[in-house]
Amino acid sequence: MEFAGIYGTHQGMQIPIEIGVVIHQPDTDTLSFTGKSFNRPIDVELWKNITDDVGKRIEGQRRIFNLASPGHTNFFNKTFHLGTEDRTEARRTIAGVHRDLQEFMQALNQKNINSLVFFARRREMETFRYSRVKTDGFLIRDLQEEIRDYFHLKEHVSLDRVSLITNFGIGMSTITSAHFSYTLPEKFRYLIKPHKAIGDAARMFLVDLEFHQYPEKFKEQLMVHIDEYERRKVADTQVPDDGDGQI
Repeated sequence: MEFAGIYGTHQGMQIPIEIGVVIHQPDTDTLSFTGKSFNRPIDVELWKNITDDVGKRIEGQRRIFNLASPGHTNFFNKTFHLGTEDRTEARRTIAGVHRDLQEFMQALNQKNINSLVFFARRREMETFRYSRVKTDGFLIRDLQEEIRDYFHLKEHVSLDRVSLITNFGIGMSTITSAHFSYTLPEKFRYLIKPHKAIGDAARMFLVDLEFHQYPEKFKEQLMVHIDEYERRKVADTQVPDDGDGQI
C-alpha cells in the first residue's frame, strides 16, 4: 500500500491512497496483477524521496493533490491547518477508504491466496485491522524482517536498496531481476514503476525470489552494497577542509 498525510494535518492524519497486488501461481509460475486507487475527494500531502545510485536519500519532493484528481498538483502552504469540521470530514473519508479496502480484499477471496507477503508490514497490518480485513487464515510474511534476520544485519534495508542489488528492471513488457523475467499484462505496463503500489509489489516479488532461490549471490551483492552505502554515509558527515590545512 501507498500512504499519504492529509494536507493541513502536518502528517498527523494518514490515509491509504492505493493498493497493489501481485499474485504468483507456483504450479504454473505465472503472475497476475491487480490494484486500486482510493479516489476520494480529499487533499493529501505525499513525500517522495530522491535517491542516488546506492538508494541513499539525497532529497525529498512534496506533492499536494486531491485523491479524486491526482493529476493536478497544488501549492504547499506550510501555515495551512485543517479546521475542526474539516478534520471530522477527513476522519469520515478515512473510514470510507477503509471500507473500499475491505471490499477490494474480499474480492480477492476467489483467488485462493494462502500467503500475504509484505515489505515492512506494520502499517498495512494496522490498516487491515482498521478496515476489518481478516488475515487469521493466511501465512503473514515480512520480507524486510526476513532479510535482516537471515543475514544478521544491524538495521533494516529499504526496498529501494534491495531492488538495486537484485538488478530489478522494468522493460516495455517485462519486469526482470538478476535471474528472473516475467511478462507484464499490457493494461498494467504504465503502472509498474517504483513507488507505485503495484510497482512496489512487483519489486517485492522479484526480491523474494532472488533472496530465497539465490541466497549466496544475494548475500554477496548485499554485503558489497552495505559497505558502499556506509562509506558514503561516513563521507557525507566529514567536515570539509577549508583549504589551508585547518579544520
